[in-house]
This record gives sequence, C-alpha cells and structure tokens, in this order.
Amino acid sequence: MQYLPIFMDVNDKNVLVVGGGEVASRKVDLLLSAGAKVTVLSPRLNDTLERYCGHESNGNDAKITAIIDGYNSNYLDDVADSYVMVWVTTDNTALNKQVWQDCCERNLLVNVADQQELCEFITPSIIDRSPLQIAISSGGTAPVLIRYLREKLEALLPETLGLLGAFSGDQRDRVKQQFNSVTERRRFWERFFSSKAVSLTTDKAQLQQEFDLQLATPQGDVEGDIYLIELPDETDLLRLRALRLMQQADVILYVEDNNDSMAEFIELCRRDAERYPTLSADFAKQAKTRQQQGERVCLLINDNAQFATLRESLNAMSVVA
Repeated sequence: MQYLPIFMDVNDKNVLVVGGGEVASRKVDLLLSAGAKVTVLSPRLNDTLERYCGHESNGNDAKITAIIDGYNSNYLDDVADSYVMVWVTTDNTALNKQVWQDCCERNLLVNVADQQELCEFITPSIIDRSPLQIAISSGGTAPVLIRYLREKLEALLPETLGLLGAFSGDQRDRVKQQFNSVTERRRFWERFFSSKAVSLTTDKAQLQQEFDLQLATPQGDVEGDIYLIELPDETDLLRLRALRLMQQADVILYVEDNNDSMAEFIELCRRDAERYPTLSADFAKQAKTRQQQGERVCLLINDNAQFATLRESLNAMSVVA
C-alpha cells in the first residue's frame, strides 16, 4: 500500500491554494464543500475565483480570501493559525517545486497538481452520499481505470444511501441502550440493513417504522458460526461465497507461514476482525470456544489434509466455503 487512505477534517481550518486558474477553482470547490477556510495566492484570478472573493457587485459574501500577488515563502508563515495543507495548481514547474520544497521544510502537507512526485498526499476519486463517502485511488497510476470504476459504483449505489447513513447515525444511542454487546449490535444492524423494507425505503419515516419494528423484535441468543475456508493458490481464485464469509467473520484463525500468500488472504477479511495465528492442533478447540461466545469464526486453511480433518471434526457446526 503506497498511500495511507484517511479522511481528514478540514472544517474551519486554514488551507492555502497557490494558483488562480481552472485547476485552482476545482480544488477550491472541493475544499469549500468540506468547510475549509480557503486562501488563494495568485497574481490573477479566473472568473469563478473572482466571484468567490465577492469582487463582483452581486451582493454575495466572500467565500475565500485572496492574496493578489506572486508566490513568496513568507506567505506560508503569515497565518495566525498555520495552514493544515497547501495545494499548488500553477503551470510553472519550477515554481511548483519551490513551493513543495518550502512546504516540506515547514512540515506542511502539500499537493502539487499533476506532479505526483511532489505530492505528500493525493486526493482520491470520490463518491459522495453524505454523510457516506467512498474514495477510490490507484495511487496516481491509472486515473482512467478509477474513473471507470467510479461510474460503475455510482450506478450501483442508491441515491438514498446518504439518508440511510444519516438515520443510522441518529439511532446509534438507541441501539447501544438496547443491546449490551458489540456483537449483538452488529447483528442487529446487519439484520436491519439487509431487510427488504430498508432496501425499498425512500424517506426517513419509512426507515423509522422499520427500525422500530426490528428493535421490538426479539433477537434471541446470539449464536456463533464457524466458517471453514480452504484457500486456493491465488487470491483471484477465491470464491465469492468464501469472500463474503471472510467479510462477516468476527475472528480470523490461520496458520502463519513464511511467505506472503496467507497475508494476502487475511487482507481480504473484515478490517476490524480479530486475527490470530494459531497452531494447527488448536484450530478446532479455539474455533469452538469463540463460537460458543457468540462469535463468527473464520478458519483459513491452505493444507488439503488439514482441511479434510477439520471438516470432519467440526461437521455440522461449520459452513464450508
């Protein structure tokens, strides 16, 4: 993984954009949508940025602060609350490199448009279903592929996803009060999100009705499961059913090996699942113990003989993928 994917809170924080053209306008729009306090430094501004400054007699308040001047490193130091990041959008390669160097000396995050080697961070392609956001990146290596994937995902994701995300956030405290354990809460949310009524809902009232119904329906004791998965030679050969179970598991048990093959499969498991390298002889015992605690346990097996043995010993208690 070349870049660490993070979501950064820039609301009400100072951000500097060096440049005043079309590329700068696009960056400014993105930053304003996230609530940043944007300063644009450039000798000239395009029409869009002029409007954002309130320079036109249209009665609009200024959305940004403009410094109509050429670049000088002193501008990086003049803000009472220092900039959290700097975006460089000029078409002057030498100037871009100078700004990058000055920012690095001040430990400022800097992004130079279209010059990946001068970027301390990069921006992904974004699918916005606020408050839900999906970010996709190829690390700058395949922008056309990323645009293609984004179009595919945009078509698959319903427009009501943002409504569902906001509603879920509003109901978190009620779910915490209703269920004592994290496992019980997770199972409730999975049941709620997968219900047909939620998939067809178009407004908050319908969501509330289904939520109240699900919350009033007894869950019973939370039962654990064991998922026994025989791994193929390559991750590309992993069956979809196996991948789905790996994404649902609370606990991942595996035998640690000396190559990267197991690590690649573990990376496909649910991000917040517990991961434990385990001796082969302890597989069944540990799996049954965690299952009895109401957890979904995934056993990753890359040995045919061991898979056959575990399949026999766990029999009906396991799901073999």
